[in-house]
Amino acid sequence: MEIIPDKRKLVSLVEQANEGKLCLPDFQRDFVWPRHEVADLLRSILRRYFVGSLLLLRCDPAKPPFACIPLRGSNPLYTELRPELLILDGQQRLTALLYALTAPDFPLKDTSQRRWFFLDLNLLIEDPDSDEIIFDRSKRELDDLDRAEIQFSRRVLPCTRLMRSLDFLEWRDGLDDWLRENEPANHQRFRKEWRDPWTKAATDFQTFEVPLVELPRVEETDSKGLGRVCAIFEKLNSTGVDLSVYDLLTARLYRWGIKLHDLWDRTCEEHRRIAEWSGKKAETNKFGVLILRALALLRGLDPKPRFLIELKPDGFERDWKHAAAAMERAFELVTLVGPDGFGVFDRKWLPGFGLLPILAALRSLIDDRKLGEEPRNDLRRWYWSNVFLERYSSAVESKSRKDYSEFLEYWTEGQSEPAVFKEAHIRISPKSYSVRDSASQASAIYRGVFCILAINGARDWRREENIQLQELQDHHIFPQAYLQHHGISKGTLINSLVNRTLISDETNNKIKAKAPAEYLSSQVIFPSGARETILAPHYLQSDAISIMNKAAGNLPDQEVSALYEKFLGAREAAIVTEIRKACGVLPAE
Repeated sequence: MEIIPDKRKLVSLVEQANEGKLCLPDFQRDFVWPRHEVADLLRSILRRYFVGSLLLLRCDPAKPPFACIPLRGSNPLYTELRPELLILDGQQRLTALLYALTAPDFPLKDTSQRRWFFLDLNLLIEDPDSDEIIFDRSKRELDDLDRAEIQFSRRVLPCTRLMRSLDFLEWRDGLDDWLRENEPANHQRFRKEWRDPWTKAATDFQTFEVPLVELPRVEETDSKGLGRVCAIFEKLNSTGVDLSVYDLLTARLYRWGIKLHDLWDRTCEEHRRIAEWSGKKAETNKFGVLILRALALLRGLDPKPRFLIELKPDGFERDWKHAAAAMERAFELVTLVGPDGFGVFDRKWLPGFGLLPILAALRSLIDDRKLGEEPRNDLRRWYWSNVFLERYSSAVESKSRKDYSEFLEYWTEGQSEPAVFKEAHIRISPKSYSVRDSASQASAIYRGVFCILAINGARDWRREENIQLQELQDHHIFPQAYLQHHGISKGTLINSLVNRTLISDETNNKIKAKAPAEYLSSQVIFPSGARETILAPHYLQSDAISIMNKAAGNLPDQEVSALYEKFLGAREAAIVTEIRKACGVLPAE
């Protein structure tokens, strides 16, 4: 796709936007700038600063490739939009400038009232670097600045006079006449000192150019071309907001009467977990795209972006509802703290969003085809294998398609076992398999272990309440300060998930830097006295507890180091045993 670099007058682009010749594709986000950012843009243009580049798409006014909407505050010439250009990147800047130059009747993000922007012409001469050169007022703050004679007397130019050259010249000539009649002395000064620099400032503003990239026309039937538009936008976008496949489809499907935004809203009304996890926003963690991936899988399609773009409108609403229900069911599974669930008792412990579409599709396959109990066991093995292999940390779409195809053939046609099970056996069964190096919540392994702790019934040591009734965090078993005091300072060694478990902040604060032997015998930490019973679900069994009981505070550093190493070995062995069990993997002989 040829990219055409160019420069255009910014104010001219705003005029085109105001007339409806320059529009937004319907996947663009709302205008969100507060008034100080609008003022900053005006000041930057007056000072001839670089204000960024724009990305536009040339289109056929009669057949734009996407559903279109006008810029907020614009006044299109025609009821039915006929855009010549679409804005892919630059919406906030162009809409901000449109607001300042036309004063449309709506408030900005940080206000409840319409604002008018003004240029202080006195400061333009006396102190052009002052930020007060641009200011804004609400209706009740105008103090008669909506009257020309007050503007003239205070030398304040409304920014609405900067859109067109004739508007400014008309205002300037009115000022000339007013000064002649009301301030003769200043009239002479205006002619000698003010007129030319004020006119130059206005002219420079109106002729200010911005670099832009214009993409050539793409026909609405050209799916590959539309996909390239999406890819180019993601590469060149300077706003930090990605154009997702969900956004693109929102615009594409609109012409078939499919309103994806409405489907999303209904999804949030009907499915409590999706609404909670997404905050009712399709862009949160790309929830809209996650449902589209599940939809594609259930249609037997590849969930990669270039294929999602081509999703057909036939039966789309039906399939969306099916995929959304499947996604809700997936959330039900992952948040269930019990043998049949995956123990995500808090959203920060979800091993990864990439697993959700394929989990939704596979569980839906089981339910739709009434496949029985064994496939449900397979699904649990599949889930945990992917978590502890960290298999869905990259190439998510490719793995999703491969897994769905393999399980479909395995469950319905008796084909060979899916490759993920063989991979889990090869990597997790050997004696060398270790999780000790995982020391960050960003790791799927780290999160997965804590979900297994929850399923295993781990409770706070002091409260002994169900994990879902407590605010539990991952804290050290051998306290960090205790280890550092004894010369153990390596972060990954101290913070290893093997040395972490789920207890409350309150309990952790009472442990502080105490030696394990000291706090194990404390009735404050274990008020019930049933230490072994309480610690067992934390994968702290008799061998690990015995080591902790030996870890006193007055031991030599070398002895503490040796005890800590034995503790890590004992607890890791218990955790790895549970991981293998969850993945359906037997330890190597």
